[in-house]
Amino acid sequence: MTLSPERAAELGRLSAEARKARPAFPPLDSPTNAKARLAWISNALMVGRVSARDADVQTRVHREWSATYFAELDLRRMKLLEQRCLTLEAEVTQLRRGLAPRRVAS
Repeated sequence: MTLSPERAAELGRLSAEARKARPAFPPLDSPTNAKARLAWISNALMVGRVSARDADVQTRVHREWSATYFAELDLRRMKLLEQRCLTLEAEVTQLRRGLAPRRVAS
């Protein structure tokens, strides 16, 4: 079957539009959204919608985001633990002095 020049031009235009279309990715702001994005990228790679190079780039972006996200989460937890330690140390100091401990809201 041969294509008419008009049909070939129409199919070419549709193909170009499909390549330009960007997926509606959820933002990279939570592990759940990151997991959804990676699933989409994996599925798109399997059906040939994205190249292996593009999938690799997206995987590296997600890896960097994940490392940063969890490092920030760990830092917040460490700050809370440090504050809790300071509170407990103050209570121990008061007990050693024979004073009733003054509870500090944590």
